[in-house]
Amino acid sequence: MTDKEIILEVSLLAGKIMLESGAETSRVEDTMERIIRHALHVEQDTTTYTYVTVNGIFVQLDHSKGTNFVRIDSRGHNLERITAVNQISRSFAGGDMTLREVYESLLTISGEDSSYPLWLRIICATVLSGSVVLIFGGRFVDLPAGMAAGLLCYLIHLVAWRVIKASFFAEYVAAFIGGTLAYCLTTVSSGNLDSVMMGAVAPLVPGIAITTAIRDIMAKHYLSGLIRGLEAIFIAGALGTGIATVYYIFIL
Repeated sequence: MTDKEIILEVSLLAGKIMLESGAETSRVEDTMERIIRHALHVEQDTTTYTYVTVNGIFVQLDHSKGTNFVRIDSRGHNLERITAVNQISRSFAGGDMTLREVYESLLTISGEDSSYPLWLRIICATVLSGSVVLIFGGRFVDLPAGMAAGLLCYLIHLVAWRVIKASFFAEYVAAFIGGTLAYCLTTVSSGNLDSVMMGAVAPLVPGIAITTAIRDIMAKHYLSGLIRGLEAIFIAGALGTGIATVYYIFIL
């Protein structure tokens, strides 16, 4: 590959890893541009353009050679991978790494499993559910019910997403089943139903997506911010509809 082809490949790979890991589009653009400018040894390059959306990355290094594009098919949240790419970018800008070393490091990160271990995610989801139960007025005796409902809700979401592969419907099914378990457990223990239900759906609440959407909009990346915001609203709506279905069937 020529030098410009390597620069293009490195910048696209860095952007792809960050975007798949849930980074804001403004941060992705900034990291890619820093890599390109340092590789070209220029402060400002008017022939180079980067454009990042939540579903794709466009880069142009030279007008005569067209624009390169990479599609983003899946997105998650992994701050560890985002931090690793940022650190590599800083090391390259500081002269501590060559472009080839940057490329090899990014390939290593790209080849690693992008998700945290399943057992760790299950433990975190369960602890989060219990914490939310206490925050929203539950008692310590409600903790087991909230943690059990949150665990079941999270597991159902994992299974439903693998089987159905339909966005928002998996959240609805998980919230309905988790809410049903919360109702059954609190009926037996005379617990606080509202706080236990909130704990049940807490692991699926799109808090990071909402935060990222706001940061994208504040950075004037309106298209990406609105898309992420709309996605978060639909997820929250699916969770709310699942819980409302439980109320309609068992309580009203």
